[in-house]
Amino acid sequence: MKNRIVSFLLLFGIGVSFAQISFRNQLVYTNWEEYNRTINENWADLNYQHRWFKAGLRYEVNMPPDPFIFPQDSLVDEFALTFRYAQFRYKRMSLTVGNYYEMFGRGLLLRTYEDRNLRVDNNLDGVKFGYKGRRFKVKALAGKMRDKYNRRKDTLYGMDAEAKAFKGMYVGGSYLYQDEPGNAQSGIWASRIKYSKSFWDVYGELAKPDWYDAYSMYAALNLSFETVAITMEYKDYDHLSFANFYGTEYNTAPSLNREHSFSLLNRHPHALNQNDETGYQLEATFTPWESWEFLLNHSQTFTHAKARMFNEWYAHVHYAHEQAFEMYGAIGWNFDFATNTENITPLLDGAFNLSDRDQLHLSYQHQHTKSKVNLSEYDNEFFLMEYSRAPWFSAALVGEWTNKNQLINIQMDRNYWLYGMLSFNFWQNQRLSILYGSRREGFVCVGGVCRYEPEFRGLEIKLTNRF
Repeated sequence: MKNRIVSFLLLFGIGVSFAQISFRNQLVYTNWEEYNRTINENWADLNYQHRWFKAGLRYEVNMPPDPFIFPQDSLVDEFALTFRYAQFRYKRMSLTVGNYYEMFGRGLLLRTYEDRNLRVDNNLDGVKFGYKGRRFKVKALAGKMRDKYNRRKDTLYGMDAEAKAFKGMYVGGSYLYQDEPGNAQSGIWASRIKYSKSFWDVYGELAKPDWYDAYSMYAALNLSFETVAITMEYKDYDHLSFANFYGTEYNTAPSLNREHSFSLLNRHPHALNQNDETGYQLEATFTPWESWEFLLNHSQTFTHAKARMFNEWYAHVHYAHEQAFEMYGAIGWNFDFATNTENITPLLDGAFNLSDRDQLHLSYQHQHTKSKVNLSEYDNEFFLMEYSRAPWFSAALVGEWTNKNQLINIQMDRNYWLYGMLSFNFWQNQRLSILYGSRREGFVCVGGVCRYEPEFRGLEIKLTNRF
């Protein structure tokens, strides 16, 4: 009996030595004091890989479902297997069965992804085949897309191919089709071209739906010199949104709005409307010296009726003094046509290295908002102070104040918010963060996809484990 056990352990050890097993678990505990609600969320991902074979699964817990994320929380299972797959590879070919993510071109036809901050997970459940050669690659798939309630309906079929025409030049095309009785949206196709040479590259993609006589397009030009980099992008989206029975979009085209890392600059975002948008984005970066960077960004979005939807200017200066400190000085101006407000946001952000491991991070942001409806004006002030000792510990204090409550017909329970956050890293792969206090409402946006997050007061604990 003992010899059998030893033999089993040896065989098991040999098997594991040629394989890779990874496990990641993310736990979020939230206690909303004013709503008297406690929410437990958990994502557990397990993956196995051995030579030509790979498999994995994700188990999700929403106990109870967050009503701010899931308005119809009765549709959400508290415990659910939301992702499982098996992938086989042979030379230049691959076959995936189960759940998978995929993107065709720049996303004008198909873009599936997961973003837990946005609570987006629109994976496909079905089968996907891929071949990648030296001069040619092709993808073919079939599956049903998940909405945020883990529902699936309508089978999507798609193919994407790309070929190398000559050095630096690639041409490609895509087609998507869903065959469901009574669905007005059936198919959509796209073609694209990209060319790169030394200091510049260009990309263009053209899409046409079967259900509407209009073309949509995206184009980008990048120029890169020794001290200057320039990006120019253009969009024209006309009845481009392609959705399933539950209204979940298969595609997410480039939004052409700069994604900011500073809080107040994200207070008036633009949500992408793929059915009626034209516009552009220009960005130039100048680095005359190694320690200095100057950046200027401008973007505008219109409807096809020439009505402006969004307009923004942003500039920053970044200076890094060797290993001692780095500073950002920035200013942003935008006009939010959804609320008819003009917003001016100057800020100063700096990180100071006190030693090889100790750092102090300070950030001050101010935003002045003026309404074009009634000419009222108000201000927001935001500050952050954070101390970190790498790689084990960080402590932050974050506060915000507004005088918006002084406006006529504006009722607010409070005009300031303050929270503290502690973060701990254990054994390189474990991270614990604890937040307590109050946090102002606002938008969380990535790539033109936004989620509104209400005001929070209470305790939030996040624990991430990787093995």
